[in-house]
Amino acid sequence: MLKVSSINQYYRESHTLWDLSLDVPKGSVTCLMGRNGVGKTTLLKCIMGLESITDGSIQFKDTEISKLNAEKRAIHKIGYVPQGREIFSQLTVEDNLNTGLVANNSKQLPSIIFELFPVLKEMLHRRGGDLSGGQQQQLALGRALAIEPELLILDEPTEGIQPNIVREIGDIIKKLNQELGLTVLLVEQKLPFARRVASNFCILEKGRDVANGSINELDDQLIDKYLKV
Repeated sequence: MLKVSSINQYYRESHTLWDLSLDVPKGSVTCLMGRNGVGKTTLLKCIMGLESITDGSIQFKDTEISKLNAEKRAIHKIGYVPQGREIFSQLTVEDNLNTGLVANNSKQLPSIIFELFPVLKEMLHRRGGDLSGGQQQQLALGRALAIEPELLILDEPTEGIQPNIVREIGDIIKKLNQELGLTVLLVEQKLPFARRVASNFCILEKGRDVANGSINELDDQLIDKYLKV
């Protein structure tokens, strides 16, 4: 579904991504892994059009999207929850959710949002900034689902979230994937969470892809070499 081929990216004079390739099969949950600072978030931003690439190719459903801006990529049904959530703290929950409708050319929020996150329906008129961290993450997920994506990209969805909400987010990712057929690409540092929800993995090291495969192939040798701090 998503194919990143030999991309290079620079930040000023720094070469951040080196001939990096990534394949996200349709129907998979692919976990992007690696230590801090190896380029995971940068890669997601390149996929979303928030950072530009120097060369290489990014294809979504066999369509080249590397020259499209972020808004047009959302129209192609790619949902994105950035690290830190980035909700609009001064807007209400309802207004935050409605921002996702712009890319969906719709005036009505999908019912799945409130089925998955009933607390958001109870808090429609509260400001986003007044919600707890876990509720804000649910709001960010709901906003991404408002475009009815075919690919959902999540950057560290469990960061700063209490354990019971972490498990709930894992259940929701599995439900979206297994019952609704949504393809998911996520960055995740928590190994037990990754093993629980992911079907595939890709490890980055110094801006390069160094290992990938089925999550069952993520063995102790790879963990020791690329993931342990």
